[in-house]
Amino acid sequence: MSEKENISKSIIISRINKIGIVHLHGIEKYLKRSDIEKSYFITPNIPHENVLNHAKKISSLEIIISADFSKEKEKIEDLYPEAKIILIDPYHLAGRDGMLDA
Repeated sequence: MSEKENISKSIIISRINKIGIVHLHGIEKYLKRSDIEKSYFITPNIPHENVLNHAKKISSLEIIISADFSKEKEKIEDLYPEAKIILIDPYHLAGRDGMLDA
């Protein structure tokens, strides 16, 4: 991989208290329209079995079970030192941010 390709990588990180199917649908849509290398959901709670099964179908998504968001974020940044790190609000992924405007 060339240095130029490495610099253009984008990594998504989202801190989610409880991952639901709507978050997975949201990240799927986001990944389809964006040039994202990898996405990470960091959550302190183990997701429901249905959520985990659906998440396995999203190849660029990794779910990390941890209560220490900062530590996990730092590990990810160390894995991709040249990448652009994008922090995504879970409400944005779930399409709920528009609903809160009312």
